[in-house]
Amino acid sequence: MGGLFGVVSRENCIKDLFYGIDYHSHLGTTIGGLVVLSDRMNKPICHEITDSHFKTEFKDDFENQSGNLGIGVISSREEDKQPLVFRSKLGTFALCTDGLIKNADTLIEEIIENGISFKEGSSKFNQTELVGELVCKGSNITEGITKMYEKIHGTISLILLSETERCIYASSGVFPLVIGKKTTVKGDNFAVTSETTAFSNLNYKIQTYLGYTDVVSINELGIKTKMKSREKIIFCPFLHIYFDFPTSCHYGISGEIVRERCGDFLAQDDDIKPSLIMGVADSGVPHAHGYAKGKLRLGIKKAKEIINLFTQGMINSDELKADLTETLESIAPLRRPVIKFTAAWGRSYIPPQQSTRELVAYYKQVSNPQIIRDQTIVLVDDSIRRGTQLKRYLKDKIWPHRPKEVHARIGSPPQLFACYFDETTEKSDLIAWRAVKKIEGREPKDLSEYLDVSSKKYQMLNSIIQESIGTISLKFISLNDMIKSVIEAPGNTILKEENLCTYCWSGKKPILNDSTSQAKLW
Repeated sequence: MGGLFGVVSRENCIKDLFYGIDYHSHLGTTIGGLVVLSDRMNKPICHEITDSHFKTEFKDDFENQSGNLGIGVISSREEDKQPLVFRSKLGTFALCTDGLIKNADTLIEEIIENGISFKEGSSKFNQTELVGELVCKGSNITEGITKMYEKIHGTISLILLSETERCIYASSGVFPLVIGKKTTVKGDNFAVTSETTAFSNLNYKIQTYLGYTDVVSINELGIKTKMKSREKIIFCPFLHIYFDFPTSCHYGISGEIVRERCGDFLAQDDDIKPSLIMGVADSGVPHAHGYAKGKLRLGIKKAKEIINLFTQGMINSDELKADLTETLESIAPLRRPVIKFTAAWGRSYIPPQQSTRELVAYYKQVSNPQIIRDQTIVLVDDSIRRGTQLKRYLKDKIWPHRPKEVHARIGSPPQLFACYFDETTEKSDLIAWRAVKKIEGREPKDLSEYLDVSSKKYQMLNSIIQESIGTISLKFISLNDMIKSVIEAPGNTILKEENLCTYCWSGKKPILNDSTSQAKLW
């Protein structure tokens, strides 16, 4: 996972480029890089940021670079040092990529057989180098990008800075790109980005969302569509549920709003009466906000119904008082029993090593015992994947401080399949999949009953996960409600259910228009 950012400016682009890249720090903790084009392509700069921050490592580079165009990246792939510069028949260009090529070894062997050498061995290849070599096979950059998509199995998003054409090419796969524009006294500047988080503070307005494998070029004159894909958009809703910084928008939809909507759905038909509601880590907080708002909305509705019964003479004043008291007591505050110490600790999902993930998850959170003691807590999280972090979180941060009860509410369904584009997780790592195997005693062919929240097997799955993590009760949002949280969100410009990849929850692969493209995506 990573984040891309590029700038086309009528003045020095380095400030916007520097901060634009840095606003993707939550998506990668391993490699950062940038390159700037002045009269000629500057030397690309790449630093490891595993034990530091992008801002810290690139401070001196920020002060010494200048140019009107630039691209950069933050990535979690330690072997994928980028940007890379290619000097080819297409001219000189720099390249940054994000995504995953599943058939990389096969493609590398083919290219090596044709007499081209790679800087890295096939056991630890640089994915950006592979993409660049595939692009170079085209008669022009647009054709090269198109041919690259025809060859790869998987998904790639890229930004390519052409010295010859003095423009940025952009194209996106499952992980989309967005183009923004800001108007200055010197004219319009443009930025292309994985997330829109930086746009607000850098004064860009969203101009367009790239379609799946569309190819565009951006220069001082504006945006030009070089190739319009025939394929429909394929979008990963986990960007909204977890990955994205909450202020980022995809296709007009705010990540924060989607998370709040998920929490609202979780509050419906939930008879737990908590004394406090809490979110787990940064990404779980908006889910908890939504849950608290949902409980408040339901409480107000119930109170109005009670008052209406009283005005109709159907209940007396004592019953009115008792019913209103019970209803109001069901509305709990959102509080912080566990608080993140500083922003210095990154996201615990990103590191590739399990031991590092657990270390980050443990030390970045600090308990507040006086808030926890004797409370009935509804704990809201965005997801349960392996189950190890939440289990340890409860064991180390909550239960030692003697709450009365803890109930878990999860803003995405149980994950039965490992994401096809995630290199850090195997299906056997997933707690939901392990629960299924425990129930079945083998690997089942048909998982349909485990997708039906009303089925006996789903309830058995839920009980095993609940027992494993250590809560009094556990409730996941349904897949249907999660989908509604995205496609029915305000601002949605294009996404429909058919555009969402729900593979990790349902095992169903999104259908592309072209069967050849379908096979190569998966």
